[in-house]
Amino acid sequence: MKNALRKTATRGVVAALAVSSLVVLAACSSAGGGSTKANAAPTDGVLTVGLLGDIGQPPDPDIYYANNGLAIVLNTYEGLVQYANNVDTVKIAPRLATSWTVNKTNTVYTFTLRSGVTFHDGTKFTSEAVKASFDRRTAVKGGAAYMTAGVQSVATPDDLTAVVTLKAPNSAFLDYLASPFGPKMESPTGLEKHAGSDDAQTYLQTHDLGTGPYELTTANTGSKYGLTQYSGYWGTKSPFKTVDLPVYTDVSALQLAFDNGDVSAIVAALPSSSLTKYDGNKKFDSVFLPTLQSALLTVNPSKSFFSTKEARTAFMQSIDQKQLVKEVLGARSSVATTLYAKGMISDGSDKQDIGYDPKVFAAYAKTLPTGTKMTIGYASDNTNAQSMANIVTANLQNDGITATAQGYPTSQVFGWANDPTKGPDAFIDGNNGPDGGSPYMWGHVFWDKSGGINYFLCDSPSTDADLNQAVATGDTSLYAKAAQTYSATGCYMNLSYNKDWVVSQKWLTGVAEAHNIGANELDFSKLGIAK
Repeated sequence: MKNALRKTATRGVVAALAVSSLVVLAACSSAGGGSTKANAAPTDGVLTVGLLGDIGQPPDPDIYYANNGLAIVLNTYEGLVQYANNVDTVKIAPRLATSWTVNKTNTVYTFTLRSGVTFHDGTKFTSEAVKASFDRRTAVKGGAAYMTAGVQSVATPDDLTAVVTLKAPNSAFLDYLASPFGPKMESPTGLEKHAGSDDAQTYLQTHDLGTGPYELTTANTGSKYGLTQYSGYWGTKSPFKTVDLPVYTDVSALQLAFDNGDVSAIVAALPSSSLTKYDGNKKFDSVFLPTLQSALLTVNPSKSFFSTKEARTAFMQSIDQKQLVKEVLGARSSVATTLYAKGMISDGSDKQDIGYDPKVFAAYAKTLPTGTKMTIGYASDNTNAQSMANIVTANLQNDGITATAQGYPTSQVFGWANDPTKGPDAFIDGNNGPDGGSPYMWGHVFWDKSGGINYFLCDSPSTDADLNQAVATGDTSLYAKAAQTYSATGCYMNLSYNKDWVVSQKWLTGVAEAHNIGANELDFSKLGIAK
């Protein structure tokens, strides 16, 4: 599962392009050449969604493992299930499976498949495709291969029934399938025809083999991707026959194109510094939509400063979480009150009990040698995290600590797990999250030292044991216990619940209905034009 987690963090860094700093640009209520008149809707059936930065990888659903390319993957491919759209809770919803049952031991998942579905190459969707798609995900060994690694067998008693048997109990398996990075159904005919020597990886760099509402028809890496509506799609079809996805390397150029009406929508790509320009601007629509992502603070127990639980706990108590989130993240986030993502534990038993009491750390700091140093790290391309690090650093300096804030490239951040002593004393993630909505998918990646995003290997064996037991049974109380045990280490604070910020032209409808809590993207088939 480790590889999966590396991707998750990468996702967080990519999404960080959407965050900003304390520096707020001048308010502009008349974006777009000074006019306050809304831009006109297209009459050619073309939806244009701007991408900030290239997707960096081919849109192969078994390879791609970052955020930006989900615009392509989620509109050309479909999985058996997904998270429900337009709700702020984790809820599994049908997609190519219309219903499912799970046995008492969480080892056998039986799916009833949707009839009348065809792949873009004309192949009929049947249970054979489930087996072929799961097999291919495992075979190519991409970052999310862990989602099918536990599959022992896929039985196909008839065309519309697939019975998946797992090697071990796993109550999170439906979340694996609902994840935007979960296994998607691929044409078995196409996979065999275009297999080549790499399980069709070369072919899927420029084509797709999905059942989604759109087909990939243009793939010019670094400049533009294009989708064309699939005439044989089983579901709702939007008025957009074509979707253009131009790549912008500069946020200012993307904003200018949007202001002029050349771009229809921007999803989770604008900095918070643009809030005053677009949020509340009558010329555009601006919405904040729920996600599973958060800003996080972790400390490094391998550093002498934080070698004791007393020091780590005192530091956590010095963090004015409410002020930090309000001042830096603004309307795009709210203060986190739970240890998992918002809503993962429905009864709130994962409440985060870290009270703000700066006197505790001030007293502790007085016991330290004069000139004691501390470094607060942040991802170098994450301006929100940088701003938070600067604020925390200033407060530490007031307590007599020689504190500095320092940015680190992603490659260096992921190297710390090999030797945590090379990392900073503490690290602030501006935006990070799990692959899916199961508490296991959160706890394992952030708290288990084998999870991939426990940067400094702060370890609590009892937490790991409880998580591993909980995933087998789905026991909520065990998940809550694991969270509280890990919080007690003083290594971790969930700072905020982050949201996707989508700005769109006034004529575009259905944005909230096209979004779900697991993805930083929209289902283009659910978008429309206001009449």
